[in-house]
Amino acid sequence: MIPFFRKIRYRLANNNQFLTYSRYAIGEILLVVVGILIALQINNWNEERKLSLEETGILKSVKLDFVNAIKECEENNEFRTRILEATRELYSIMRSKDLNYSKNQLDSIIAVLFINPTYNNQTGSLEVLFNSGKINLIKDLEIKEALMLWPQIIEDIKEDEIYSSEQLRYEFYPFIRKYISIKDVNTQINYKNLKMFEDSISSPFTSDYESLMRNMEFEGILATRELNLSVSLIQTNELIDFAKEIIVLIEDKTK
Repeated sequence: MIPFFRKIRYRLANNNQFLTYSRYAIGEILLVVVGILIALQINNWNEERKLSLEETGILKSVKLDFVNAIKECEENNEFRTRILEATRELYSIMRSKDLNYSKNQLDSIIAVLFINPTYNNQTGSLEVLFNSGKINLIKDLEIKEALMLWPQIIEDIKEDEIYSSEQLRYEFYPFIRKYISIKDVNTQINYKNLKMFEDSISSPFTSDYESLMRNMEFEGILATRELNLSVSLIQTNELIDFAKEIIVLIEDKTK
């Protein structure tokens, strides 16, 4: 096409047809400019396509993180529910006149209270997204804002979990080991269907459940733990709902 216009330009120039020549020259320049603009536009489209594919890949990885987060949170809440049920059972025992439970039964109930579920926050793709600055690749503002809000919610939950862990470690354990054998209780711990301690050798010491169940301070310690776990249960359920909302947003974006 360009040689064709060049031949016309030469012919017109030789015939001294300046005005017509100028028009063809301008037309040729415009043709070149249009060609350059088209090339740039195609290049921009290719770059946009690459960024869009990268965004989709990131969102799919992040979605998997949230699927795993929901699974972990649901598992933690199952443990919390078991602990709260054991706590209420102990309240019932405290109100009864006689301890109609064997030592093994009581050890098993107390063992449930030794479980301390916490959220590990294994959202690797999300961490990479923030650390690399690729959060800016996400164009959907609703998704972007939700992802940026997630770490703040996790921080609040982990603060309460830390407080609960400290209460268990520094208040619950020191108090009950004055009355019962922690070794015997440990043999009753069943975590994820795994027996964690050898139960062939029992403690030589006698547990005093009668005194423990008649102690108002123990009731207060149980009530504090119950409150902490109830708050964590509510917060974690809200976190699960939020994660599910993010997954829906991602799925709508990546269809």
